[in-house]
Amino acid sequence: MASDTEYPPIRRVGILLFDDFEPLDVWGFVQAFTIARFLGSTYAEAEACPFQVAFIADTLDKVRSYNGPSVVPDLTCAEALEDSPDVLMVPGGLGVRTLLDPERDPSALDGTLDWLRAMDERVEVMSSVCTGAALLARAGLLDEVPATTNRVAFDWVASHGPLVLWDDQARWVDAGKYVTSAGVSAGMDMAFHLVARLAGRAVAERAAKAAEYEWAREPSGR
Repeated sequence: MASDTEYPPIRRVGILLFDDFEPLDVWGFVQAFTIARFLGSTYAEAEACPFQVAFIADTLDKVRSYNGPSVVPDLTCAEALEDSPDVLMVPGGLGVRTLLDPERDPSALDGTLDWLRAMDERVEVMSSVCTGAALLARAGLLDEVPATTNRVAFDWVASHGPLVLWDDQARWVDAGKYVTSAGVSAGMDMAFHLVARLAGRAVAERAAKAAEYEWAREPSGR
């Protein structure tokens, strides 16, 4: 049954997938937005659900996560360029190190970086979880921008973006268009923050409560 709750227009969230992405980087982020969508369909008209989430990859073939299940993408990278989401998130994982390995054929990395630069011109929010920030940094998107990343891999990630204003203390950093989080579970805190930013604090609070998640509402982790 519908209530008097009013939701903003549907916002589309895209998540880039590549082999050996970190599962929780993706699924924790997804959960924040999908449970907000569930609440939208429960408490308001179904068409007023605040978010739609889609997986994006080079092809529609299965993409394997690191030590986890494979995922079937919803869109190709080429399709996402033609019909872009409002938010794009880049996860971390071993796959980031593989892409940035200097001993590998650079064509895959070059293609990914070119795509990220093109998407940057199309999306409202560009975000990353964990070491995904290394790809944004390498693409030059975070130059002179405050950002954070996984503390365990901090120096390695920072080496790919010497002009980035790296913060090694924050759990997540909202720098306007660019929103980055520290490692793994910190991506969920950032995701609920984005839910609040894009759909309102009330939606985010209900979503976090429904997920029984102890949301760190402040970048400091409190």
